[in-house]
Amino acid sequence: MNFTTKQVKNHTVVTLEGSLDIYSAPALKKELHKIIDDGAESVAIDMVNIKLLDSSGIALLANLQKKLKSEEGTFFLLNVSQDVMVILKLSSLDKFFTILAGEGELP
Repeated sequence: MNFTTKQVKNHTVVTLEGSLDIYSAPALKKELHKIIDDGAESVAIDMVNIKLLDSSGIALLANLQKKLKSEEGTFFLLNVSQDVMVILKLSSLDKFFTILAGEGELP
């Protein structure tokens, strides 16, 4: 799993590339928690290049949402593909996450 980060307004945008699955989630979790622990108050995960999302990936996203909420931060998903959106809708998580079409919609 590769990722890049950049600042857009007051948000840390993390663009993921590859599969968000059982193999990549543990290492990515450490990196994303470090970003939050280093002071990021708003994190947006750009999923434009995510090809596969499994239950481990979903758990990671839910964990990040929960961590930021507990620290009074905000969490967004950006550029969610139709395939990934189907997974989120089937698990009713499309209502749990704040999903935006892209960076331009960040508040």
